[in-house]
Formats: sequence, structure tokens, C-alpha cells
Amino acid sequence: MAEQNVITSMLDDLNNEQPIHTALCIGQHIEQHAAIQWHYFSVTEFLNLPFTQRYDLAFVLFDTTDMQNINATQKSQLLVKLRDLMAKRIVVVSRLEDEKLLRSLGFTQLIDKTTHDSNFALWQFNILTYKHVPDWFNAKFWANPENWNKFRW
Repeated sequence: MAEQNVITSMLDDLNNEQPIHTALCIGQHIEQHAAIQWHYFSVTEFLNLPFTQRYDLAFVLFDTTDMQNINATQKSQLLVKLRDLMAKRIVVVSRLEDEKLLRSLGFTQLIDKTTHDSNFALWQFNILTYKHVPDWFNAKFWANPENWNKFRW
């Protein structure tokens, strides 16, 4: 399966960027990378799971047959909980019709959907690369002690 080759090479690249020790997977068991401690959950198990630890990677497979029965609200709740609480980095394998939801939650597309004939897309969310700090957001433009008592604002 082409998707498995993409997943394996993507996990290698992510592990090279920053080591992955713990990961959680929702939607399917992944047997790659024995060095990673994997935790598997169904959607209902995960949505009821209390926050106990932050994982290095979360992997969600929306394009499996088991995940086709969940609605858009559950998908959104799942991704928001992963993004805000449970994982440093998130990778999502989804169908092409989930593009609007994933873009609205700040995910970026890893594989362009026009480069293959299959009905899947690969998305990621990494809090470290989510938003670049603009040039104006520094002390040079905000606190100018040399201008105190010179100008009246």
C-alpha cells in the first residue's frame, strides 16, 4: 500500500527532526518504529481520556473504515484536544473532503493532493512552526526608553 510507504518515510523524517519517544495513534495500529512507545485509542476512548501526559507525536487516520462513522463535530473535538493538550506534533491522514476542517484548525498540508490519484491527503500541525514571529514584535518597537518624556501619546 502506497500510504504505508508514505507513513514510514514521514515518521523517519519527523524522527530525524526531533526524536520521538512517545506517540499516540487513533484509527489504526501502526507497527513501524519499534523505538517509539505507541499508545492506541479509538475516538470515543480518546475523547473521554483525561490529560495525563503530552505525547511527542499524535497520528490520526481518518481514511480508515472504522473512522468513517464519526461526524464532523467529533473530528473537530478530537483534533482540538490533540492540538491543545495531548501532542507536540500531529499528523493526520484524511480524505480530501476534510480539507476545510483541517485548514480551519491551523493544519498545513504535507502532500499536495494533485500529485497522486488516491483519495487521501497528509496534514500536520506543529506548534513550533505554526506561526512565525513578525519583525515588529520585539522590544525595539514597543518599549523605547530613549523616547520617554519626549513625546506625549
